[in-house]
Amino acid sequence: MKYFNTIRLVLVGVLFILGTMMAQANDKVYELKKKAIYFGIKAQLAAEEITLEEAQRLWKIKVKHLRKEEAK
Repeated sequence: MKYFNTIRLVLVGVLFILGTMMAQANDKVYELKKKAIYFGIKAQLAAEEITLEEAQRLWKIKVKHLRKEEAK
């Protein structure tokens, strides 16, 4: 019985570690996507294709869409 408890604890530990690694990977992907959106908007703003107010509105919309996409 002690053998099975040891195996169970090892499996729980492995699953915890794998879950933590996946969560960190998802956070990095999310931050990279936000940076891509930011630099895209910044490039449009620098080229004077959009105004500052439009850039702020666009940022808010795109990040909101990204959060919904990540929640799926």
